[in-house]
This record gives sequence, C-alpha cells and structure tokens, in this order.
Amino acid sequence: MTKQSRRTPFKFAVGDRVAEKPRIHLGLAVKQENQRRYPSRTGTVTGLKTKTRKDGHQRKYLAVRWDGFTTPSEHEQMRVCAAEELQTLEQNMILNHD
Repeated sequence: MTKQSRRTPFKFAVGDRVAEKPRIHLGLAVKQENQRRYPSRTGTVTGLKTKTRKDGHQRKYLAVRWDGFTTPSEHEQMRVCAAEELQTLEQNMILNHD
C-alpha cells in the first residue's frame, strides 16, 4: 500500500494569467482620503517552485513575469490571485475597509 501525498497541488499552472491580491496600507490613517491603496500588477506565470522554511514547512512560489517587465520575479502563491478574480477581490476589499 503506497502512502498518498497530503500536499496540495499548485493553484496555478505555467502560462496562467495572475494578479497581485489587492492590499491597503492603513497605518495611522483614520480618514478614508488618507488611506493609501496600491495598484495590482498583472502578469503570466513562468515557473513553479517549492521552498522549505527553517521549520520544515514547504511553501509554494511562482515565478511571474509582470506586464511591462522582461524578467520574472518570485512570489508566494498566497499573495497572487487569478486575473479574472481581481475585480471581485478589489470590490470586497473596498466594501470591508471603507
């Protein structure tokens, strides 16, 4: 009997379009006009990689070539979303933080 791996597969494959998850920097800003929102970049996944942390846990990383750049950069899978989901996530963030 073979032991099946409990590791979850990557959410994205090479060639998928992804975007950075929306983020907001509240800091000490109380007024809405002082809150700083960051625009999300979109790009294409060019590679998949698993890295092991010091405590032994493995994290999934994606090599993403952002639109307008020539070289890919590495990002943890949980920090990106599918490009099609970006609009919905931005709306949810605005509704929950305004």
